[in-house]
Amino acid sequence: MTNRDNINDVLTSLINNKEIADVKFVIGKEKKEYYCNKLFLQNCSPVWKEQLYDPEWRNKTQDFVTLEISDVESEIFLVLLQYVYTRKPVLTDRNCLRVQEAADKFKIDGLGAMAMLFMTKNISPQNCFDILKKAQGYKDTLLEAKVFDFLMRDEGVFKVANILEGVKEENIKSILGFRRCSSSEYDIFQRVLEWGKWKLKEAGIEESPEALKDVLSGLLPLVKLILMGPEQLKEIKAIKLYQTKVIFDYSLNLIDRYKGRTFKTSRGIPGLSKETIKVLHLSANTETWIKDLKESILCTGLTDYTYISAQKTTPSVETLKKYHVVWVNSGNSFQNPTQLGDNLAKYVDAGGSVVIGGVHTLRSDNANWVMKGKLATGNYLPFKKGSLVQNKRCTLKTIVEKDHMVMRGVKTFDGGRYSSHVNTSLNSGGITICKWSDDHILIAEKPREMGNTVVAINIRPASSKVDGSWWDVNTDGRLLIGNSVEYAGKMSKIELAQK
Repeated sequence: MTNRDNINDVLTSLINNKEIADVKFVIGKEKKEYYCNKLFLQNCSPVWKEQLYDPEWRNKTQDFVTLEISDVESEIFLVLLQYVYTRKPVLTDRNCLRVQEAADKFKIDGLGAMAMLFMTKNISPQNCFDILKKAQGYKDTLLEAKVFDFLMRDEGVFKVANILEGVKEENIKSILGFRRCSSSEYDIFQRVLEWGKWKLKEAGIEESPEALKDVLSGLLPLVKLILMGPEQLKEIKAIKLYQTKVIFDYSLNLIDRYKGRTFKTSRGIPGLSKETIKVLHLSANTETWIKDLKESILCTGLTDYTYISAQKTTPSVETLKKYHVVWVNSGNSFQNPTQLGDNLAKYVDAGGSVVIGGVHTLRSDNANWVMKGKLATGNYLPFKKGSLVQNKRCTLKTIVEKDHMVMRGVKTFDGGRYSSHVNTSLNSGGITICKWSDDHILIAEKPREMGNTVVAINIRPASSKVDGSWWDVNTDGRLLIGNSVEYAGKMSKIELAQK
């Protein structure tokens, strides 16, 4: 333990320590008491400094100056004290807005800035509109842009679908009017249609194309340039861009263009239907492994499947771009692991999704079965490559992202006698989905800015059907693999090259 850690522990012990306190706060409706020290309080907050020494504010009882604060919750006040004493407040996406408001109330500028910075990194469907309002109130253009970026990513837009009914019309207009939009034209129009249908239902009006056109008349012009491609823009004169009927009729035709797509997953995220996801299985394995892995990859109902031996060839970027998602793992040596990693990184940059499925592929040694190239070195992976851990039976212990599509239907997973995996930690931007019983990462993903993703499965991917000491085929290993591939495929934003 460092000296800094020791100091922090000492300071933490002073929070709410009645024995050495000279100030008592009575907080919230429950009148919870907190004991503090003038020295810390007055140096952080000019508001408290005035109250502590102004007879009009203070009530001196026994050895304490007592201050009552009824409009701040006790749990939020505790975060303020954590900052006052240690400069290490416990901020979460649920409390950051209230902490910022309380910091503003008492002019604790450092904490207010810390909470605002936390918001920029922790925008969620639950707090995004509150943060947007806060950013606009403070004229914080950086935070406002961060919220719009979240809303305009495919993932962000459709995560808010479940709470859309609580969104005010002016906020919908703001979102749709923001020009930095990466969602597809059908996605945007479908969201507008859903909002229009809700408005009709709320007003008790029977749904029809004419009624939808009327209720959406104020919104459709805001998305005209997103909805119309270059060819349509050439055909329509400038003055007609503002005629709602032209936009509406053109937008309805998009539905026919995008037949075969579905736009509601278990996470409310848009994506391709199972029938249209093109999967490339890229392995350096024996025939027995390949057959077993194919069964896992396709277990959720995917059908468009191609296998290429990564032991015999290194697919070009153009070849990879013929598929929505690439599953890649080793077991034997890749033909060219560095070139493969470079090509996969370019494929991800183009919008493709990748599932890294195997402990050997993720090891930190320099063997030719390890993933190399830019995919490994350029912060594309959800977690760092690591040293091998095995010979101890491990199981699925912690599901961190309980609503994640990868965990759909998964109840148990037994890694078998070896339970091979790597000892690793998250890369920047990585998200842990579930953990092994030894607390090592089991599955994680690294969402990309375009909406596509890289998923890594920290297991030996073949089942006990191949070797009795590997993961137990009677548990949900196939689902973990199949769900991961389907999820990554749904998130793919690749513009497919022609086969």
